[in-house]
This record gives sequence, C-alpha cells and structure tokens, in this order.
Amino acid sequence: MGWLFKMLKASVWLFLWSGLAVQSADAQSERYPPHDEAWDGTSYRAVVQRVETEGLPLPTLSNPATKQVFERMVNVDNIPLRMGLNRDLAVTIRFQRLDSALPAVHKLAVLYSNETQKGKPYATELARLRVYESKISAALLDLSEPYLSTLAKDKRYQVHVAYLDQVKSGARQLYADLVQGMTETGRHSKSDVLEMIEGALDGLPSHQPIFTNEDRRALVQRLTQQISITTDQDLKKALTQLRDAIEHRQIRT
Repeated sequence: MGWLFKMLKASVWLFLWSGLAVQSADAQSERYPPHDEAWDGTSYRAVVQRVETEGLPLPTLSNPATKQVFERMVNVDNIPLRMGLNRDLAVTIRFQRLDSALPAVHKLAVLYSNETQKGKPYATELARLRVYESKISAALLDLSEPYLSTLAKDKRYQVHVAYLDQVKSGARQLYADLVQGMTETGRHSKSDVLEMIEGALDGLPSHQPIFTNEDRRALVQRLTQQISITTDQDLKKALTQLRDAIEHRQIRT
C-alpha cells in the first residue's frame, strides 16, 4: 500500500503543479493587450511599458501562451495601418494614427534586437517586427506632404516642417536598420532574410524620395558586400534585385 500512496501523492503534486503553471501562463497572457482585438498606439506603448518596468516577457512565436499576442502585434489589420491606409479618412487622422504608433513599435524592435544580441532566439520575431515597422514608416512618409499641406496657414507651420524633417530622418534610419538586418545571416534564417528583403522592396517607393546620395551609396555598398559573400542563389538574386532598385532608383510596379 505504501508504494500506491506514494504514487497517488506524486500524481496529486503533479496535478497541482500543472494547474498552477496553467494559471500562471493565463495570468501572464492577461497582462498583454487582447490578441483578438485590433491594437492601436496605446496597445504598443502598454507592452513597452510593462516589459521595461514590470518585467513582462516579450511575446514570442515559440511560446504557446504568447504566440497569438505576437501575431497580433504585427497584424496589418491593426488600427495604425488600417486607418493610415484608408483614403476615405481625413489625412490628419490617418497621419496621427500612424505617427502615434511608430515610436512604440520601433522601441519594441529595439527590445527584441537587444535580447537577440544576448543570445535569445528572437530573430524571427525581430525580422517580422522590422518589416511591420517599415510598413508603418512607408505609410507615414506617403502622408507627410499631404499632411503638411493642411497646415499651410498654421502659425506654427515651420515647427511642423521641422518635425516632418525628423520623421524623414527617422525613416531613413529605420530603412538602414532593415537592410542591416538582412545582412546578418548568422542570426537570421533564409526565410527571415527573404521576408526582410521583400519588405524593403515594398517600402522602397516611399523611401526613395528621401534618401540622400550618401544614404544610397551606403545601402548599395552594404548590399554589394553581402551579395559577394552570399552563396545561396535565392538570397543572392533577391539582394541583387534590392541593390539595383536602390542604386538605379527603380520602383516596383
């Protein structure tokens, strides 16, 4: 009977531990914005705040408890892109929705990048977030001039001009970071790199007008160096397509 009692006791402890683990995972998932609702800028800022000050783990695709949270994080149906790309809405509203979300999305990309540099297996999440970030950046750039035209009579017009210059400068850096990411083949898988290249090609028409000659030279040089050491033919072809598009100011049709 003694062995039976020990087995029953062990089973009870295992049951209790499993229940506590599930409760803990559920409680943790409740600290993220809902994954079944569209996020806005407030949602992204909430995640950043809880990660930085409350120790909330970054959502990952490998964790069943946070997989849907991450997928929601990079969903193009979230409010910033849904409203930002909606031509039926006022330009001001579209611009503000995108502009409100981008800093927090970028901060999340920085957080994932920092953890990846520490050895955490977050490379795929980082790649997808960078592509998502580039979509918001491209949409914001497309609205910059139409938005500025609505402020022509504003007494603070030059302040708005200066702010949009900062937006453009930030967008150039985000694009450079995206290109840098696709050259980090020791960190990213082939599928990650191809996704980033595709994202860069999609966003190129919006970024081409703001590139300086120095930007263009630096991007072309970086891509050329990567092409020269890449043996995978799919990657070499995709990198060459992006390099040539940037160098010759081509726009995908």
